[in-house]
Amino acid sequence: MDDLKSKYTILIVDDVPTNIILVMAILKKEGYNLLTTDSGPKALRIADEKVPNLILLDIMMPGMDGYEVLQRLKNNPKTNGIPVIIMSALSDMQSIVKGYQLGAVEYVTKPFQREELIKRVGHRYELFSITHIKKELEDTIVSRDTLYSVIAHDLRSPLGSLKMMNNAVLMMVDQTKISPEVFEMLQMMNKTSEELFQLLDNLLKWVRNRLNKQKIFKQEGDINAIIRSTVDLFEPVAAQKHITIKTEGLESPLTAFFDVDMVQTIVRNIVSNAVKFSFEKETVFVSAKSEGDYLTVSIMDAGKSIKQEDQDKILNPKVQFTTYGTNNEKGSGLGLMLCRDFIEMHNGKLWFESEEGKGTTFNFSLNVLNQTSSSQSKQI
Repeated sequence: MDDLKSKYTILIVDDVPTNIILVMAILKKEGYNLLTTDSGPKALRIADEKVPNLILLDIMMPGMDGYEVLQRLKNNPKTNGIPVIIMSALSDMQSIVKGYQLGAVEYVTKPFQREELIKRVGHRYELFSITHIKKELEDTIVSRDTLYSVIAHDLRSPLGSLKMMNNAVLMMVDQTKISPEVFEMLQMMNKTSEELFQLLDNLLKWVRNRLNKQKIFKQEGDINAIIRSTVDLFEPVAAQKHITIKTEGLESPLTAFFDVDMVQTIVRNIVSNAVKFSFEKETVFVSAKSEGDYLTVSIMDAGKSIKQEDQDKILNPKVQFTTYGTNNEKGSGLGLMLCRDFIEMHNGKLWFESEEGKGTTFNFSLNVLNQTSSSQSKQI
């Protein structure tokens, strides 16, 4: 904080040398960086060149008084944000009000009271330091999120290749020619690579969304085809828990206008959660239907329900809720956060129904009304 204080620059403007010496003597002990001048024109030039953090401005000066200096400071875009504390022996209400009307933030009367001057300057410094710290935190968060994005992007491609190779090996291997232990290890490798790829993909998209780089592009797509391909993807993972994924009424194409990549991410995350939180030998049901300008998808499991006391936390954007699946699979909550954001970008809604002993049904609706090209692509 001391280093920051030494960078806090105060311009003292007074035509009386003894007043400047007195103010400097008081404020120098506080550790501020001080500039001085004895006239209005000089003050305007220094303010424009140096842009100090605070100006202590005398009112009664020959030639150009403090009121005129204050008015010109506020009319200059480069200096109009500099807080100004006016200093004057004038203590009548009219003079004080005039100073505030022209843009002053504080008023100090002469002769100076040391404690009053320190407190008024200190108050402005506290506001500056809070703003400075807030800016540093924001920059740190942006740098962190950018780093996450770079790491996730660079890892996504090789991990995606590894995932596809694991899938291919598992499909090609003849289970009768290898031991059950080896086959189980291949299944675990496949499951782990799928989970890692999904987590990394979620992280990349979530960071892009936080950095306001995620765009929505609506185009015609078949939601049923997306669901079927997602089910095919998760069947090997579900098979390890002897879970069946059934689709209902998805044989015919159900086309609409939506961001295909975002909808794939939404369906993938919710189906993944349904498998994760289902008990062994249960069934996950997935269905979709068109309702006017909206497309609604339901994914129902008969597994681990959401506790009543936790239901308000699941979709709360201010709460990152970590849960565990029926085989102790850990959920970071990142997937649902991403689903919520993508659904909101489609002017849709995400909700769920959960009852103990009966499982959970997640539903989401998307506004799939076709739009003009200018609104199909926009940055949130």
